[in-house]
Amino acid sequence: MAKAHSKQNVAQNKATKTERYYTVGYVPQNDKAKAPPAIHLKGQWLKQAGFEIGGSVTVKIMDGCLVLIPDSDGTNSLKQQYQRQREQLSDIKLRMRELIG
Repeated sequence: MAKAHSKQNVAQNKATKTERYYTVGYVPQNDKAKAPPAIHLKGQWLKQAGFEIGGSVTVKIMDGCLVLIPDSDGTNSLKQQYQRQREQLSDIKLRMRELIG
C-alpha cells in the first residue's frame, strides 16, 4: 500500500519529456486588443535541453510551428561581438553629433 504522501501516480499526470503544454498569453499594454501574444517558457527541462541561463536562442518560424535552437558558443561569441560593435558605433555617432552640433 502506498503511503499518504507517495508520488506513485504523479508521473501519469506529468507531460512526457518531449512535450510540454503552455497557454499563449499577452504582454500587457494600454489596449489589450493590440497586445502582442507571449509564451513564457520555464523549467529545469530547458537546461537539460541545452538552454543555459544567459545563452542566446535562435527561433525558426514555420507555418504553425516554432523551433527553438540554443546557439553554440561560437554563435554566442559572434553575437556578443556584434552587440559591442553596435554600441561602439552608437557612441561614435553621438560624439559626431556633439562635435557637429
